[in-house]
Amino acid sequence: MADCYRGDKRATESKQQLRKAFFQLLREREWSKISVQDLTKTAGIHRTTFYQHYEDKFDLAQQVMDEMFDIMKAAIFAPVQKEDGQVGHEAYVYIYRFYQHLQEYEEEYQILLKRGRALNIHQTASAFFDESFTLGLEGVAGSKSDTAHVPLDMQKQFVISAYVGTAEWWLRTGRPYSPDFMASSMIQLLEYH
Repeated sequence: MADCYRGDKRATESKQQLRKAFFQLLREREWSKISVQDLTKTAGIHRTTFYQHYEDKFDLAQQVMDEMFDIMKAAIFAPVQKEDGQVGHEAYVYIYRFYQHLQEYEEEYQILLKRGRALNIHQTASAFFDESFTLGLEGVAGSKSDTAHVPLDMQKQFVISAYVGTAEWWLRTGRPYSPDFMASSMIQLLEYH
């Protein structure tokens, strides 16, 4: 049992080192100019260890991004507590948590935005928002009775585009507004425009 635990701990540490190396190298250069050797050297691990966890550097990138969005999903959709408040709209808490999460992990998201095209970050983000929409954001898109005639798939695409685009803008411009202001404003924009 202890050997199994030690092996799990080592695997977790190796993955953490590779994740750290991934962001360190992306901060410095284009994705196409980063090799598995660069990643393992920066992480201080052997290539064989890398290949025990990942097929190639693209698999590493996808797993890192998937993990980030899993953490985001857990943060956003954690059970709502009384102290979270509602601020007039049922979706406020979820939108606020989304911007709060982006703020907490700003450096990593900034790096992904900068190198996103080569990493297909938009595809991963869209998949995340697509799933999130079905988990609870329908209320934001379909809360007004005059949108009932608009097909749900069209509402869904509109909301996803609004969230992705606005989040990118917010990060790229240095977070000019607080998560609270962003959440309240997004609800206003989606409800009244």
